[in-house]
Amino acid sequence: MKIMQTRFKIGLLVGLLAFTVSCKKFLEVKPVDTLSGSEFWKNEDDAVKGINGAYRLLLDKFLESTLYNTGDFRAGWWNWFNKRNLAALGRNDMLGGDLNSSDNSAGPKNWTQFYKAIAAANLCIDRIPGIKDPAFSAQNRKALVAEARFIRAFTYFYMVRLYGDVPLQLDPYETAIKPRADMISVLDTCIADLRSCEQDLPITYEDPTNRAVRATRGGALTLMAHMYMWKAGFDAAHKQECWQQTAALGKRVMDLGVYELLPYTKETFQTIFKGRSLEGIFELSLDINYGVQFHSLIAQWVLHEPIIHSSGDLYGGFGSEITPKRAFLDKIYPAGEPDKRFDLWFDDPYSNANPQSAMYLKFSSVSNPSTRDYDANFLIFRYADLLLLRAEALANLGNQDAEAITLLNMVRTRAGARNYSGGGGTALQDAIFLERAKELWGEGHFYYDLVRTGRVMDRNQCENYLTPEQFQRRAWTWPIDLGAVKNNPLIIQNEFWSR
Repeated sequence: MKIMQTRFKIGLLVGLLAFTVSCKKFLEVKPVDTLSGSEFWKNEDDAVKGINGAYRLLLDKFLESTLYNTGDFRAGWWNWFNKRNLAALGRNDMLGGDLNSSDNSAGPKNWTQFYKAIAAANLCIDRIPGIKDPAFSAQNRKALVAEARFIRAFTYFYMVRLYGDVPLQLDPYETAIKPRADMISVLDTCIADLRSCEQDLPITYEDPTNRAVRATRGGALTLMAHMYMWKAGFDAAHKQECWQQTAALGKRVMDLGVYELLPYTKETFQTIFKGRSLEGIFELSLDINYGVQFHSLIAQWVLHEPIIHSSGDLYGGFGSEITPKRAFLDKIYPAGEPDKRFDLWFDDPYSNANPQSAMYLKFSSVSNPSTRDYDANFLIFRYADLLLLRAEALANLGNQDAEAITLLNMVRTRAGARNYSGGGGTALQDAIFLERAKELWGEGHFYYDLVRTGRVMDRNQCENYLTPEQFQRRAWTWPIDLGAVKNNPLIIQNEFWSR
């Protein structure tokens, strides 16, 4: 689709799906072009269908490729064996043929589906305030508009981390093609938008099936905190302000009192990573019971019998397609240091049974061992991530080390690890970064943390590190799909990939 040459008007997009409030199922509704007409946008139910359709369009982007785990693979530190497509990610070979070899690994290059989700959110923002049904309360109306603003802001945040500068589209009817906007200005626009509406979002939902999978005030605050931390890595003149804002936003999330760190036991860790737990802040909903099947996720490559049927009967079925490198495991989980995460999440981590026998069990909720379909949510933000992000901001500020250490040790204590007892400054900052790697590995954060902190240029932190010159030329981005570049003369390819 020539996304930047066509109207962004949602009426030109097709295939919108929606949930119904009553049964929580993904159901096909009328084509989107009819949803922009006079027969739709009549009542609250229509508004909810529009919002859920926007969520589904966003989810579809994650379902089409290895997008979610790009953040875990681009830094390297895996034994790739025969997974040529994932190995291409690990060596930053985004233009070579290996990336296209399987799993639609080149899918993140194309931003069309992101803009479909944005267009749907834009239409909701435009149409919901005009619904005249007296049974549709002003409070619910405001909450749904705020939810649409959250979806739009989150989508732009994800795009910025992938592509850097992106075209900014806020009007569902505008026809003009646009150039890419500076990513800092995009984030500033989204932050201002979220600040204008975050009080309209609910703190929690009465229906537990909505927990974490619909926007909340805590989700909006956490999203803004992540946006500020990304800005801090690229806007040196304002990094102190960004860290202060992140610290303040993180405290507000904590003060809501609705999130907690659940114990790490063999039973509860499965609950956390299944989704909708007390630790979840924002997730994209996956449920095999409602026909959402997906297997282009880390789970299918790092597990084997008896959890999934191993591809190609590797080692009699007891071989994973990829395994973590020992050098990385030794770095984040040093020998002799207690840590429940290492004990619970890794089976035969050093592949003693055979060269590929290691398993990473963090994401092992598989509904069908034969098809290797994953049956749990995409975890985007959870409480441990927020605590460590706030700790990082406080440590960077330099005068709030004690509180940063308290937050760091909250996460370490839950993991059964020894408390951090060192000093502040670089040592504390490094400890927090390492803790994020331990805690969040497999959840798509690692490479983005490397990029925003500049550690992607450190060969000790990133196996396939970038030089400062490569970083400046934005080798950390994805190349933009050539269709977008050809179809919109205002789109300029990221410099590193314009070869």
